Amino acid sequence: MHIRKAGIVTAGALAAILVPIAASPASAADGQVSCSTTGGSGGASWTWSSKTKLSSIWLNVYDSKADGAHPAIRLVTVQNNGNVKLWKYRHMTSGAGETGNWNTSATDGYGIKRASIEVTIFDGDRELHTCGAGSIPNPHY
Repeated sequence: MHIRKAGIVTAGALAAILVPIAASPASAADGQVSCSTTGGSGGASWTWSSKTKLSSIWLNVYDSKADGAHPAIRLVTVQNNGNVKLWKYRHMTSGAGETGNWNTSATDGYGIKRASIEVTIFDGDRELHTCGAGSIPNPHY
C-alpha cells in the first residue's frame, strides 16, 4: 500500500512540474535550442512565420557562477545565400543565480534558412566562454 501511495504522490509531483512547462512559451514554438558553457547557459524558442520571419522568439540566459562575469545571448541565423547573421547580444547583469528573459521577433529580407543561439560569458567587454546550439532548419524552405 505504501508503494502505491508513493507512486501517486510522485506522479502528482511530476504533473505539477510538467504542466507549467507545457504552458510555457516554448511549447507552441517550432524551434527550440539551448546550450551551456562555463558560467552560464541559455535557450530560445520561436515560431517560423515565413521564409523571412521568426516570431514569438523567447530568449533566456542564466548566470551560474558568482565570478563577476555575466552571460549574454544572441540569435544566430543563416540567410538564403548561406551568410551567417549574428543578431545583437542581450546581456544579463543581475548576478549569479539570476535569469534574463526577452521576447522579440526577427525579420531578414535575405531569408532565414536556419536559426540558433549563441551564449557568451563576458568579463566586462572581454569574451570568456561561448557555446552555440545546433541550428534548426526553416520548414518554409
